[in-house]
Amino acid sequence: MIDYIKGMLKENGFGCIIVECNHIGYKINVPHPLSGKWEEGEEIILYTRLMLKEDGLYLYGFAGVEERNLFNMILSVSGFGPRIALSLLSEFTVSQFYVAVLEENVTTLSKIPGVGRKSSQRLILELKEKLPSTFSIEKGTESESSDLSAKKETLEALSILGFSLGEATNAVEQALNQRGDEANSENLLKDALKFLS
Repeated sequence: MIDYIKGMLKENGFGCIIVECNHIGYKINVPHPLSGKWEEGEEIILYTRLMLKEDGLYLYGFAGVEERNLFNMILSVSGFGPRIALSLLSEFTVSQFYVAVLEENVTTLSKIPGVGRKSSQRLILELKEKLPSTFSIEKGTESESSDLSAKKETLEALSILGFSLGEATNAVEQALNQRGDEANSENLLKDALKFLS
């Protein structure tokens, strides 16, 4: 498994770039926003996923671990392949995508070519279940201990999604200030993701 590639950008294409590393040029499929993000000749790092298909090996690259994690999660849903997963990551940031899933926003997800209402509903159903296992909906005691538990679970969920402790802590604190006594794991995660997007 190739975890990441660090090298010089040799060629910039739409949805595909070539990175030279140790005199080898790697053709890497990327979300469209990454095409043109860097100048040719610039040293870059991409977190990758290597896939074997009938007609060859394909390498997919992402600017951060959280994007790659989301790409892998989307691929785990029946009917979603690399092309649609890249389209979703081209349209949404990780935070925006998770907010859409948590809010069950079928209309937003259905705007992506190749993703209809039924497939959006399937995506939401399966990915809500695959959110980090540390995330669970609080049943709603309003004690200080439940507030701390909700905060801890949300921090752990954001950490698993690839956000740094500093980013996650700042976003959760903002969400707590906004929610007050209404804070629970579900709405804290939604609000924190909105702050991070």
